[in-house]
Amino acid sequence: MERRGGVHALGHGRAGAGGEAGRLTDTRGGLATDWLERAVLKRTSNFSPVICFETADPRRLVQLKEFVRQHEALRRADNLFLFDPWHGLARLQPDGRLVPYRKAAGETPLARQAPVEAAAVALGGLRQALRELDGYLRRQRTVVILQNLAEHREWDSGLQSALRAWAIDEEVMARGSTVFLQTADAASLLDPYTRELIVVIEVDPSSDAERRYLIAKTAAELEVEIDENRLGELAAATAGLNLHQLESVLLESYHATGGFDLTRVKDLKSDLVRRSGVLDVVEPRASFRDIGGYTAVKSFVKRDVVRVLAEAHRARRFGVPLPRGLLLFGPPGTGKSLFARALAHEIRLPFIQLRTENIYSKWFGESGQNMRQALQLADKMSPAVVFVDEIDRFGRRSGGARDSAGEESHRVFSQFLEWLGKPEREAIVVGTTNVPDHLDEAFIRTGRFDYKIPFLYPGPEARLAVLSVHLGLEEGSRHRRPPLLDEPDALRRFLAEEIVPRTRYFSGAELEELVTRAKRRAFAAGADGVGREDFLAALGSFRIPYEDRAASIRYYLGQARRFTDDEAFLQELQREIDEAAE
Repeated sequence: MERRGGVHALGHGRAGAGGEAGRLTDTRGGLATDWLERAVLKRTSNFSPVICFETADPRRLVQLKEFVRQHEALRRADNLFLFDPWHGLARLQPDGRLVPYRKAAGETPLARQAPVEAAAVALGGLRQALRELDGYLRRQRTVVILQNLAEHREWDSGLQSALRAWAIDEEVMARGSTVFLQTADAASLLDPYTRELIVVIEVDPSSDAERRYLIAKTAAELEVEIDENRLGELAAATAGLNLHQLESVLLESYHATGGFDLTRVKDLKSDLVRRSGVLDVVEPRASFRDIGGYTAVKSFVKRDVVRVLAEAHRARRFGVPLPRGLLLFGPPGTGKSLFARALAHEIRLPFIQLRTENIYSKWFGESGQNMRQALQLADKMSPAVVFVDEIDRFGRRSGGARDSAGEESHRVFSQFLEWLGKPEREAIVVGTTNVPDHLDEAFIRTGRFDYKIPFLYPGPEARLAVLSVHLGLEEGSRHRRPPLLDEPDALRRFLAEEIVPRTRYFSGAELEELVTRAKRRAFAAGADGVGREDFLAALGSFRIPYEDRAASIRYYLGQARRFTDDEAFLQELQREIDEAAE
């Protein structure tokens, strides 16, 4: 197939493939155009005349239209068209104006456009517009932008049929015509065969440099003073937002506080991310000091995770790989989720939680789409700690079912497994599970999860530490100390002598609940503070299945020996387990 026409039409050799003659100097400054230049390079090389940009950012649409109007080769096209589902088909003028496209009855696509009159017909439907554009694309050098397209009915619009036809049409190639398609999700709009024939470019929401530029620009326009440190903090805090969202967050913060308040900006970003339904952004406030006990685990993580990340440049010099994932396993209520948040606080990274309950859908294909959206968004917000609670939902292959539900489960598993193994992944994944033996072997191998760490029932010292933390007795604890009938030291001795020995095999969550019940009892009785009798009464309300929990510890210790090859850590863990049985 002869396809040389496209090369000459889009910029004569090297310049058209990204040289100075083909580059756009962004009139807004500071905004990346590499995604646009990649599209021109693909078109110049005749890979396909149809380019799909995957973005929902209105600012990127503005960039695309400016690029088409200013690029040396594209702006010389015989026709510049833009189609929007609401406004219909229009001509894009050199000054950026849009003039609705109308044709008189009986007019052919290449006839001189008739004046707007009563007999003229406006083209508002997608099928009508595609039919009209077909003649222009094949007979004149024509650039078309199809914007704001989402799910559609192929039998009504014929969109995929048109794109497939244009992607291999010799006349479209020879004329140098180009079709730019913009959509938020190419996978839901186009089938795999159509995507194979066209170019799909995923547009990044924003780079660090772009965010810095827009923050500084907005601050100057609003006369907000901002230094380099605050600029860097805001740029980091808004990672993952697109350009339009970033401007909106800055303006809302300004109108509410008179400036760019970092806490408010983070809260607004969290609200925007939460609207996706698949991720939450949480500001981790708990630190390792708020976690009582677990000395062996905290020492291990501080040495092999926190320090390596804190001294990343030195670690690279020594060839020590940066950690990519931690798997926390153990009985329910032992503090795995709290530990994950505390880890994010210690290493000063955002904490992103995958909303596992919203991934699976009853609609075919939607579960895979939800997982894909979640992973893409997590990548865009990284480096960060990505927390996946009950990770066994995604960490095992389907049970061999051949129905659509089995296929969907396998698709979600494969997506997650592939993402975990991506060499360029910057997210540190922290997963938790109560059933580690349900996880697929490929899922838990090194490179996906570097460390598998057991969380078991706390020993005596750890139980005292947990009780002290939740009573606000520990220095630096974020928990508020309630009114007490005893001095802190006397109360601590009472807890160590009377309460701790009777809380064998209590989980961390149950110890926290014990403190809460004691405070409730004191409050209900109208007492001046929480006293010893409140703790004894609260303890009497608990029923713990000791034999079941002893068997549970044996099971998880066996899993720890299966997953962990650090003998010193295992010995320290065994010591804590022996103490827990006291």
